[in-house]
Amino acid sequence: MTSSFKNFRGRPASIYEINGGNIIAGIADLGASVQYLKVKTEQGWLDLCPGFDDAEEYISSGTCFGATIGRVANRIKGASFSLNGKNYALSRNDGDNCLHGGAEGFDKRFFKVNSCGNMLELTLESADGDMGFPGNLKLKVQYVAEEGALTVRYSAVSDKDTLWAPTCHLYFNLDGAQSGDCLSNMLKINAKKFTPSAKGLVPTGEIKSVYGTPFDFTDFRAIGQRINCGDEQLVIARGYDHNLVLEGSCAATAYGTESGVKLDVYTDMPGLQLYSGNYLNGRSRFGALRPYSAFALEAQYFPDAANIPAFEAPVLKAGEVKSHYIKYVFSQIKNV
Repeated sequence: MTSSFKNFRGRPASIYEINGGNIIAGIADLGASVQYLKVKTEQGWLDLCPGFDDAEEYISSGTCFGATIGRVANRIKGASFSLNGKNYALSRNDGDNCLHGGAEGFDKRFFKVNSCGNMLELTLESADGDMGFPGNLKLKVQYVAEEGALTVRYSAVSDKDTLWAPTCHLYFNLDGAQSGDCLSNMLKINAKKFTPSAKGLVPTGEIKSVYGTPFDFTDFRAIGQRINCGDEQLVIARGYDHNLVLEGSCAATAYGTESGVKLDVYTDMPGLQLYSGNYLNGRSRFGALRPYSAFALEAQYFPDAANIPAFEAPVLKAGEVKSHYIKYVFSQIKNV
């Protein structure tokens, strides 16, 4: 099923629906972005992602709601990096930094679409020098809806050495998009360390233990339990907007205290950005978005990894086909 996503810059945009039985996802060709995600519960269908049905509102909100991010997720300090002895200047769209690929990142691009049953394949070509990044990059994104799960698979190839670090910027409220804020959602992250940030939300280069900090989600805690505790890191970000160092393919588990809907996130990437929706705004399909309306779990390479030797840089070698995945698995918890 296809529906109108209205126009963006004079071009028609569309949302394509894929159905996996007890999970339905609506994915726009603009940004290869998930604009709704519904799961079947004991009480009926529940929409977990308060997305948009107007392309201009999706863009103007600045949320990157459900978007495929590229070329590089998160922040690159000073909007520059060096590769093979050459310096590259990037688009500055977050103060002095490059955020989520720059001012015209993949979240604002139209993808070509191939729909086949419960799978949607979207492709994009990014030219050499796009937002300052080297190499002609070809990107393929596949969304697959199957019983209880939505899987996102990325693959890319470039004709020059470049940086490539994708993510899916899905936001969730596991009690449903109309339930209010997400702060009572319970969260557990498979990470014993995190990367602290300086002002501007760029990592300092340190890797610290989560123990004794509000970043300890090694056991279930409500997202909002310590969000106003006065910790310097949380003050800088106005909540959670930090990278955690993953210790396995099962990155995180969360559940809604009212709905009993459980989410398990799996990935092959080394980090996970926990974002508590501190700056959410705009008018979604379910009314006004406000800070903490929903949270994001962004599987990723570490922020500014291209400039910090201690972090694994997301280098894509010329001619190399590289792939990553993120899988969201949903189930129902009894007696929450």
